[in-house]
Formats: sequence, C-alpha cells, structure tokens
Amino acid sequence: MRRFNKTAIGLDIGSRFIKLVELKSSGGNIILNKFGIKEIPKDLKLDRDKVTFQLIAQLLAENNIKERNVNICAAGQSVFVRFVKLLQVKEDKLKQTMRFEAQNQIPFPLNEVAWDWSLLDTGENTTKKAIIAAIKKNIVDDMISKLSGIRLSTRLIDISLFSLYNCMVFNEDFSQEGLGAVMDIGMKATNLVIFKKGNIWIRSFPIAAERIEEAKDQGMDELIGELERSVEYYFIQGGEELKGEKKLDELILTGGGSVIDGLESRIAERLNIKPKALDPFRKLRVSKEIFSSLQEKGAKNQLSIAVGLALRGLVPLEVEINFLKETICESYTSRQKNIHTRLSIVMAVLLVISFSIFMRQDYTVKRAKLDRIDKMLDLYNTYEPKIKELQGKEDILKEKIDILCQAQGSRAIWLSVFKTISEILPKEVWVTDISGIVSLEKNGLGRLDLGGEALSYQAVNNFVSSLKSAPEFKDVKPISSSIEKDENTGEEIVRFSITMDVVTIES
Repeated sequence: MRRFNKTAIGLDIGSRFIKLVELKSSGGNIILNKFGIKEIPKDLKLDRDKVTFQLIAQLLAENNIKERNVNICAAGQSVFVRFVKLLQVKEDKLKQTMRFEAQNQIPFPLNEVAWDWSLLDTGENTTKKAIIAAIKKNIVDDMISKLSGIRLSTRLIDISLFSLYNCMVFNEDFSQEGLGAVMDIGMKATNLVIFKKGNIWIRSFPIAAERIEEAKDQGMDELIGELERSVEYYFIQGGEELKGEKKLDELILTGGGSVIDGLESRIAERLNIKPKALDPFRKLRVSKEIFSSLQEKGAKNQLSIAVGLALRGLVPLEVEINFLKETICESYTSRQKNIHTRLSIVMAVLLVISFSIFMRQDYTVKRAKLDRIDKMLDLYNTYEPKIKELQGKEDILKEKIDILCQAQGSRAIWLSVFKTISEILPKEVWVTDISGIVSLEKNGLGRLDLGGEALSYQAVNNFVSSLKSAPEFKDVKPISSSIEKDENTGEEIVRFSITMDVVTIES
C-alpha cells in the first residue's frame, strides 16, 4: 500500500515571484497551514540566483518552517513531453514497455536525461494513454545544488504544467464534460493545459504579463491568439478521437497576470466565453486568519502551482511525474546492497572473533593440563619409565595444539576473501548468502559457496568473470540462476549461486 506524508511544502520559483505553500493532512482533510510570497527585484546588477535563494530562506524563516525538504517544479519550456497510446499491456510489463517508448520518443540518450512517465487512464478495457517527460540531467543537478546552498533538499521535481492541472483536478474546479483549458499567466511565460475527459494537451509560450504590460491591447491579442492556436493544435494531435466544434466550453485563469485589467473582457469578446478564476483552495481547509491574509495580499491567484506541488505525497493525483524517481530507486537499491554487504562482512568478522575466543579458551585448558604434567614430572622424577610415557603424551598434545593454532590462523583468510569479493562486486549485484571451509594445509584448497541477487544475467556473468580473474579463487562455477520478482520493489531480479575453490597461500 502506498504511504503518504503528513505535511508537504510546495515551492514555485517564478521569474518575478517566489511562492511557498505548506499543506498538512489531518483527519481526512488537507489543511492550508502556511503560505508566503516574495517578489524578486528587477535590478539587473544583482546576482539573480543568489537573491532568489536568499528570499527563499527568508520565506522559510518568516513562516517558521523547520522542514528542509521541499517539492519543486521545472518550467514547461525546459522539459520534453510526449503523449503516447499503449495497447493492452500487462501490469508487470508496463515499466519495460514505457522504457522502450521513452527510448523511441525522447531525442536524447536516456543516460543524459532524467525522465518519468504517468498513465492518464487505467481502465482495463481501453487503450491506455500515458505521458513521458524528460529533462536534461544538468538542469536537475543545478536545481538540487542551488537548494543545498540554503540547506534545503528535494525528493520531487515535477513540471509546472502538471502541478497546475493537478491542483485544478484535485479541487474539482472544472467541468467534467466539455472542452476546457486552464491558463496560468505568469510574468514572462504562460502555462496552458487543455483537457477533455482525461485527454490533455500542454503548452508553454513566452507571451505573458510582461508582454501585456508593454504592448497593452496588442499584447492581450497576442496572448489570445496563442490560446486559439493551441486549441487548433489540440484537435490536430487528438485525431479522430476529438470531434465537434473547435472551441472552448470553459476557460479557467490563474497566475499573477490573470488579474490584469481588461483581460477577461478581451477574452470574452474574442472567444465568446466568460473566463473564471481558479480557486486553488476550494477543497482545502483554510483558517480565518490565513484566509484574511490571502485576501489582504491578493495572493490566491498566484498559488495554484505551489498548491499542486504540495499536494504531491499527501494524496493520489491525476498526473504524477517525478524526475527524481529513478535516482530515489537507485539510492534505495544501493542502500540495500550496502546493508547486505556490511552484514556479510560483520558476520565473517564475528565468526573469526568467536572462533579465536574458542581457540584461546581451548588452548588455555590444554596449557593448564601441560603445566600439571610438568609438576608431576618434577614430583616423580625418579620414575624414568613414567616420565618418558608422560613426555610422549606431552608431544602428542603439542602437535594437536599446533594443528589447532594453524586452523585458527587459516580463518584470517576469510577477511582477505571478503575484501576481494567486496572490491570486485558489480553495482548491480549483491551477496545475500556465504558459506564455506578453508583447508588446514598450507597451499591447500578450501571451498566457498556464494548466493545472491542481481538486476540482470549480464551482471552475474561479469561477477563470475571477475571471480575467475582473482588469484584467491580457482575453478569458479555458477551452480544455478533464476529470475524472480522482488517482494519489496516488484521488479524482476536474478537469484544465483556460485561455488569456487579458495587458495590458501603460504605466508
């Protein structure tokens, strides 16, 4: 079962304003706990990145927010998005299918991008529709690096367009039947999502509040023209599925530029449709104090994307894209692998220590017996035959002690064996079971059996080849291998076992 957080912070860094929202889940309700807005100065002489992240730190401090993990988003212009149709695909093959689609749809090698996908519908008897999104890894790394500069971290990087759409759908502030659009008008760019019964289309374009302030009516006409063209594109990409009159039945506005004087009337005149404002808090619980503050600051229309970001992790949403998903999965796998390796080494060390303690105790007992024999020899020195008999027994005991000491020393070989295995162990392979014996004879051969898990057969073959190349092992042979499903992650893994001889090198 999927687990959700109790609180989440959405941080929307725009070109002019920084918006922050903290939501809390309590008793089946989502509560608007805190919010804040900071304007980024226009002074071109300032270091914009430095000032921006100083303002973010101020927002957190002023709102007394101690949580250091935030949800952020990438701008629509910096991401690559494709909508794909899938034939009936079994659930266990869906991830593999989407990776194949990503390789075909994304115009960059997958190792150069962070990418993710999300289904738009999950009906069993319908053709599935999915979204594939990608962003250059250097952009993601830059975002994470800048956050770490003010001691913040993130486990989610969404896309601003989908955060906007999720906010609208969660609040059920739209019509379920007609062709609708939600338009977030920022300072430098406008985000647009066109939707109808689960079929969506997105677009970002650089005509927004700044252009309208500069060109007045002409800027408004340019914005409306882009909206009209977007509706045309939507019908073109929808093919035979979309029929009827190519006009909007509903237009929802949000963003700082949506309140520009005359814009709504201009849109109504050109498109013959009356726009309405998106209410990002329609289904949230808002205290009177916070509601008054929202009204006073006129911030309601600017927080839609930040609300959509904060909702991630609190409730299931319509479109769930996270460019850090693969990184988080790799981190989890790496942690699991390190835990298995460390436990194996600890067990080996405990085995050596336990055996050493046992050998010391055994040696102490036998040494005490020898001491008593010595005293008896001194006492019965006159009995030559008895002395020789006792000396013979002493020689036998000493020989046994030498053998046992040699056996004790041979156990140290295990440390070298485990060290070698740890150094050559591939990233995609982890060891879960170790057993074996080491020869008591110098330059003799011991035996070692390994069991483990891997992400692929190739990783197992690489591991076997590395073992064969190591001077400590001879006659390395794979015993068995099989593909099974991991109980924790649901992904396919290869379980394997290997046997080999261990060379006891004379020191």
